[in-house]
Amino acid sequence: MKTYNNNCLLLLICLSIFIHIHAQEFEPEEYTSIRHEQASFYEENEAESSDVMPIDAFEQLKSSFVAACSEEAECGMKKQVYGYHPHWMGADTYQRYDYSLLTTFCYFGYDLNPYTGGYRDIHHWKTTQSVDLAKAAGNRVELAVTNFGGTNNARFLNNKNAWTRFVDTLVKLLDYRNADGVNIDFENVRKEQKASLTEFMKYLSKRLKTERPGSSVTMAVPGLNNYQIYDVAVLQDVVDAFVIMGYDYHYSRSKHAGPVAPLKGYLSLESTLRNYICTGVDKSKLILAVPYYGREWQTKSYGVPSNSMAYVSSRTFAEIKSKYEGQYTEKWHHESATPYFVRGKSGSFKQCWFDSKQSIGRKYDLAMQEDIGGVGMWALGYDKGHTELWDLLQEKFQVCGEEAKALFASSKKQTTKNKNERPPLYKVLIDAYQRFVD
Repeated sequence: MKTYNNNCLLLLICLSIFIHIHAQEFEPEEYTSIRHEQASFYEENEAESSDVMPIDAFEQLKSSFVAACSEEAECGMKKQVYGYHPHWMGADTYQRYDYSLLTTFCYFGYDLNPYTGGYRDIHHWKTTQSVDLAKAAGNRVELAVTNFGGTNNARFLNNKNAWTRFVDTLVKLLDYRNADGVNIDFENVRKEQKASLTEFMKYLSKRLKTERPGSSVTMAVPGLNNYQIYDVAVLQDVVDAFVIMGYDYHYSRSKHAGPVAPLKGYLSLESTLRNYICTGVDKSKLILAVPYYGREWQTKSYGVPSNSMAYVSSRTFAEIKSKYEGQYTEKWHHESATPYFVRGKSGSFKQCWFDSKQSIGRKYDLAMQEDIGGVGMWALGYDKGHTELWDLLQEKFQVCGEEAKALFASSKKQTTKNKNERPPLYKVLIDAYQRFVD
């Protein structure tokens, strides 16, 4: 134990030095996460899909989930699988989710008004059928609450009257959908607000668990936890799970093109997990969320690393599959264990770094090796039209038959019906929906 603690201390010192040297690329006021970037894009462009399914098709899919959640169920997930569903992903997308391979469905979300604690928008929370489908499949349902930027977070965290109104509003919204809890996604909190953030989370947890017994409080935390602002060692007493945003190690304003979620390296998922574990947090409360997207930059050269001349855009997994795969040669970056594409000619090179089934599978293996609570993804629906990432979840985390019975013998966790040879539920549902529309 002493050797392990010494190793942790050495790791934390090394990471602190490295983070200090590279802090200019990750200062809170400068950094824009993929969540903030995409939420802003869809808000500015009003580019949401319809959130409503035909009622008959909805009832047919919902009844399929109910049947799959019978007491005779023989399959389940051996780790938590936490899926963020962005509000801009409409019914044509969420009707194809395999909810049986999720344990928590998180609706994204509640856009916090930092002045009042109320919301600027809750989008389709009160009406979306995605919540009904997730509940029918036995998922826990949480509502993500977002607040982006150092100024907005300081404004809210320094106003306890806003805390009160926020929790008052939140309780009503959770009750409205009979939801299970809340996910707090406060990004770019300044170090001056560290104590206030901790105090707020304690206040939130105490009230929510008192007024709604059984409610969960989870928290999104960054891959690079500058200054330990998100004090997980203290917060673990009031937070049920920490969803590590295991991506954006290279982002829109990075000086070099590079992997969004490197598995290995000084700043990587490996070092991130070790950093969090070394704080003394209960490992079962850590969830590693992986990217279902990539990023593209215009670069100075063909090689790696290359200076970024301009940021192009984020690319969803589905976009990369349809626009890049088969047209360009996929390359593998051994140092980070991630794939990328290079296209264009001298003077107009573009590099697109992303994650594939192979690289995500290795990230899931890391979660298993470190024996943390589970995995998650940003975001559900980004693989639209492709099924291999659902297949991967099934391969890595689903257990059936006697193994499932042994695993869940002392648990009341919801499981799903049928044996190992069952087709994935998303395929059953797609077939059922196609029969209905035909």
